[in-house]
Amino acid sequence: MPGVIESFVLFVLTAAGVSGTALAVGVSLITGAIGIGLSVGLSYLASSLFRPEPPKPEDIQVTLKSPVAPRQRHYGRVKTSGVLTFAESKNGALFKVLALGTGLLDAIEELWVDDNRVVNSGANGLVPTAPYGNRLLIQTRLGLATETHYAHLSGFFTEWTSAHRGDGMSSLYAVQYAVKQDQISSIFPNLSNTLYRAVVRGAKVLNPVTGLVDWSDNAAAVVRDYIVHADGMRLPVSLVSTSQAAAGWLAAYNRAAEAVPRKGGGTEPRYRLWGTYRFDERPADVLGRMQECCDARIVPTPDGGVTLDIGAWEEPTVILDEDAIVGFSEVSRGRDILTTANTIRATYLSSVHDYQSTDADQWIDDADAALRGEIVTERQFILAPSHSQARRLMKLAAYRANPSWIGNFQFNLKALAAFGKRFVRIRYPLFGINEVFEVQDFRFNIGEGGILTGVSMQLISMPSTAYAWNAATEEGTAPVSENVVVDRTIPLPTGFSFGVNRITVGGQMVPVGVIQFNLAPAGLMIEGRYKRTADSAWQVIPVGDQATEAQTGALSDGDQYEAQVRHITVTGRQGAWTASQTLTVVADTTAPGVVSGVTKTGGAGTVNLGWTSPNSANYSAANIRRNTVNTEGTASLVRTEYGAPSAADGWQDTGLAAGTYYYWIKARNASGVESASVATGAVTVT
Repeated sequence: MPGVIESFVLFVLTAAGVSGTALAVGVSLITGAIGIGLSVGLSYLASSLFRPEPPKPEDIQVTLKSPVAPRQRHYGRVKTSGVLTFAESKNGALFKVLALGTGLLDAIEELWVDDNRVVNSGANGLVPTAPYGNRLLIQTRLGLATETHYAHLSGFFTEWTSAHRGDGMSSLYAVQYAVKQDQISSIFPNLSNTLYRAVVRGAKVLNPVTGLVDWSDNAAAVVRDYIVHADGMRLPVSLVSTSQAAAGWLAAYNRAAEAVPRKGGGTEPRYRLWGTYRFDERPADVLGRMQECCDARIVPTPDGGVTLDIGAWEEPTVILDEDAIVGFSEVSRGRDILTTANTIRATYLSSVHDYQSTDADQWIDDADAALRGEIVTERQFILAPSHSQARRLMKLAAYRANPSWIGNFQFNLKALAAFGKRFVRIRYPLFGINEVFEVQDFRFNIGEGGILTGVSMQLISMPSTAYAWNAATEEGTAPVSENVVVDRTIPLPTGFSFGVNRITVGGQMVPVGVIQFNLAPAGLMIEGRYKRTADSAWQVIPVGDQATEAQTGALSDGDQYEAQVRHITVTGRQGAWTASQTLTVVADTTAPGVVSGVTKTGGAGTVNLGWTSPNSANYSAANIRRNTVNTEGTASLVRTEYGAPSAADGWQDTGLAAGTYYYWIKARNASGVESASVATGAVTVT
């Protein structure tokens, strides 16, 4: 037994303060009828006292700009950014290098720029994915012991030499190339703060079944790696390699790998660990976080090693009855109100929620909550990568928060058989107890002269139902993914047409182009442009706010012109131009035929007009004039509606006050020459 205790003391000292986590060795004074002595033992109780807040999964997705940022290492599958180690601009381009983590990654599976998943092509790393269109370059390194420097960066900055390899450090190199001013908001809206992240498969770990080192998210394999790794707890490998310790790690690996049914069909491994630890954390806190997420505890082995026990209910081989029990304290039916709970709330790591900590469906004892009201305790299972795993851990937490029995028992030396055991059976007729208990705290009682006098244990009852699992009824409902595919495309303007009007300038009729379009949607504005078809340079068409029509400069008769329109956002992001509408300006003095089939319908503040354009090849549009009296000479031109010959057309006049109105419609050609008018007669507006 001394060798077992010594190995455990070594373990705890290496953990650097493990009393704040799931395992502790303690020494305390005890007094009683037998005199004064010591109590030495180990505790599996988790305490949050003075424990710093662990890094959440979303914390590692932020780019750090600190010269003294702590290093970090990844297990399982995580989404991470990194520490900015280089950032300079040259020739309009921005160059960045991010350190993603310490140690060799198994793979980089996905690349993300802001909220866009991208793919880089070939050895050069250019990103063709929209909206970047090869205006972005991304290269990565996995973190080999002897890495390769970024030669592309050295080509621009001679101070970045071949010695800047970043050995043993995974990294990401990005170049944002210069883009046109009107494209910045579309391609790099965050400018120098563009966020780079990667979904990575973290450290490779030992598989105790095959003896090979490869990527795995098996909880036991991850815990073992952390305990012995040079960037972890740094325990001697010999401590986990004794024959009995190795057998325990193998059993824990197989337990974690067991297939657990899922509510939606299929299975998943019982316990996996995904996450990141930082080198400024206490090893004890990291280990405790891992153990909490796989119902595990470190236990000593009789041959002086340490191994991992992952919870699995079994009928205990150690039975302690009144012949072994020599005392007790604080034995009660269940916990007191300060430590009990009937509602367990927890978070877990959800890959479908952008690899962030996400609230699991709460575990609630409805009957108890109805009787006493909700008594809530909160847990963080931020290394558990599935809702099912979180719910199974929440169920165990619920049983531990509300046991049938709890108490501190003192035993004679018969209880030494329980050292390192998770479960014991207590038979104590005085209280009517004959149940399986989980060991929360185990201590050796040492009397005067260093003589071992007995054992003290803190116990809670733990029935087999705590470890039973029915996915259909107990997995609960996982939160719905809030990852919404945002359509960032800007729509094309609708109702676009391009026609010719004639205005009088200096006593002469001058042709101008007129574009018409539907009102832009909220948050968008219209831009227009035109040019001679033979020219290369476009000219801007000024468009007013809330306008549905705009006018070009003067056109030349006989030339062909084209016009286009597009939407822009209030932040300057630009949509695509519409296809060109073309026309040829013709000096035409022949009036087209008159319109026919004129109709009118009055309504509430509106008049709907309809007509059929004449079968005249030179027909261009219909001029509509309006008056409140039946006199065409004083009527005002209120609309020029462009259209094709021999086509049904119409227009709605809106915003009218109640009363009687008269309209006259004239067909016109492209040079502005009008036909005779057709009167609608009186129409009433209500």
